[in-house]
Amino acid sequence: METWAAAFTLLGNQYKALGLKGGAGVESVLRGAFTSQGKPIGELETNAQQLGFFDALPENAQRQLLEGAIESPENSGKDFQNMLGSWVKGDVAAIAKSFNHDLAASPELKAALIERRNANWSKWVEQRMATPGSVLIAVGAGHLAGRGSVVDLLKRDGYKIQRVQ
Repeated sequence: METWAAAFTLLGNQYKALGLKGGAGVESVLRGAFTSQGKPIGELETNAQQLGFFDALPENAQRQLLEGAIESPENSGKDFQNMLGSWVKGDVAAIAKSFNHDLAASPELKAALIERRNANWSKWVEQRMATPGSVLIAVGAGHLAGRGSVVDLLKRDGYKIQRVQ
């Protein structure tokens, strides 16, 4: 088993221990709502691309991911509740702090999982802005908070961003 896949297995067990269910996540809920209303659904990247990011990581970065997945249930539960609380409150600074802390030990992980993807997505958003009509773009909160986030990159390129809750 690849090191990153072992990390995913451990994380999946942690999520189950926390009582989380994949079908109850934001992505699944939005996909179900859009499908039932006959609305088109696109994607910024495929599942294969996402898995490819992990597979292409150097072994030392995969090991850091694995080490990060080895956490006591008490700590992972506390961390999850803190992140969820920040998300519910719309506390962008706390979300950014959490993601920066989690990825501080591995610049390779941060570059592959956050920075390059944010750069790609912000360029996609800029191109999409040239097309008339509305579109909903849903990404993980860690991609929208802090320095180098999709929001930050769009602001740097002159876009006015207004947060709604």
